[in-house]
Amino acid sequence: MAKFVEIIKHGRNYLIANLATKALAFISIPIYTRLLTTEDFGIVSVFLGVVGILNNLFTLGTDCAVSRYYFDKKNNIDFKSFVGTSVIFSFGLFIINSLIFCFFAKEIASMVKLPVYVIYLIIPVVFINVMGLMFEQIYNPQKKSLIIAKSSLYRVYLGFGFSIIFILILSHEKFYGQIFGQIVAGIFLSLFWIKKIYPYFKFVFIKKHLRYILIYSLPLIPYSMSGVLIEQFGKLTIGRSVSLSDAGYYSLALSISGLVAIIISVAHQAWNPFYFEYMNSKNYNQHDNDQNRIFRITIIVAAFLAAFGLEVGLLLAKSNFTGALYLIPIMVIGYVFYQLAYVYMRNFGYTRKTIYSTLTVCVSSIINILINLYAIPKYGEIGAAISFVISYISMAFIAWFFNKYIIKFYTTPLKLFLFPLIWVSPFFLILYFINILDNYVLSIILRMFIFISICIILLWKERSTIIQLLKKLLIKSPTSK
Repeated sequence: MAKFVEIIKHGRNYLIANLATKALAFISIPIYTRLLTTEDFGIVSVFLGVVGILNNLFTLGTDCAVSRYYFDKKNNIDFKSFVGTSVIFSFGLFIINSLIFCFFAKEIASMVKLPVYVIYLIIPVVFINVMGLMFEQIYNPQKKSLIIAKSSLYRVYLGFGFSIIFILILSHEKFYGQIFGQIVAGIFLSLFWIKKIYPYFKFVFIKKHLRYILIYSLPLIPYSMSGVLIEQFGKLTIGRSVSLSDAGYYSLALSISGLVAIIISVAHQAWNPFYFEYMNSKNYNQHDNDQNRIFRITIIVAAFLAAFGLEVGLLLAKSNFTGALYLIPIMVIGYVFYQLAYVYMRNFGYTRKTIYSTLTVCVSSIINILINLYAIPKYGEIGAAISFVISYISMAFIAWFFNKYIIKFYTTPLKLFLFPLIWVSPFFLILYFINILDNYVLSIILRMFIFISICIILLWKERSTIIQLLKKLLIKSPTSK
């Protein structure tokens, strides 16, 4: 019981930091969209997309083995030697790749349609991210979640504060203000991270540690890259094939749709300890019941955003930034299938056959890239949204197939999830067309009706539980008088 309480405590710290970070992402939208032009907003969106892709490439993911080696270390000196080897090798790779990146900066700028000087600023941002990851790799296995959560919050909120200051100072090309703000905040945090890393660092380079790093880290590069590509590649392709402003519109719609991903993340973090308990005890019936409820809640959140995401966007951003909000009913379906994919991908981690996670996301990413390259030049942002959904649908069915027929581990029946999806999918299609109606009053009435209908369909079996809960909340007990 004490161990479970400890898990909850650390989960709470990470959860608070996660939610606070995501909250700022939405709080900042109305501010940035009023201080930046649509093209400025698009440039920053594409810039962050490129950074997300390059974070692991600059070090080839070799800074990710520290937290794993912590549990294999012989003693504290051995761990310091491993950290030293990891830091030296990672930053050696970073310097080499940075020089190569600078040499091809003009070509890369032309490829992603960003100004060349903006391309050079990718290097310090990636460096800061690498420093932060090394810090987390050392302190996470020691269960020092509070200091990790605090540093994450400080970086995000300091970055926001400095960004606003620089944007207000600059008279033109204000997109530099947001980038400079993130860099300045990162420099302050990097000094803190270096101070915290130093006690665990020994300046040595040991061959056996390098071998451990390469064996552990290199196979994970496709996995870490693929997950980023599915979300970022569409945005980058729109910026290159259509316009940077359209990339900004698409990014805003994706951010609002991403609220579903926040609910998924929170549910996974809260339920994860129970998952291991169910798997260890082979309590598959309770496992499936919980998964079914989490999946239905995910669909309800997705339905809410599909119905009212337009209003959320109009509330957060200026009207000239909302050109792609009609895509939200399509995008949220992608996140629903991401939740379904994770039902089966979680089992790859439990059975320690993570290679299938890599294969699953790699195939899904290749599908995403191919469809984007074809669909975006032809159909624009709607092509990117459809590619986004198809990628996650592919991920879900590939993960199910590997789980059931390759590793042959317990597989929750697919029909358990397809049944509610089949019932509500037509409503999502209707919501897409309702969102583009000219008659706003009729549109909002129809959207409310459809959302209520979806809730009734998905929660009908839970009606008695919900009624009992409402009674407890609404009816005062005799002892409360």
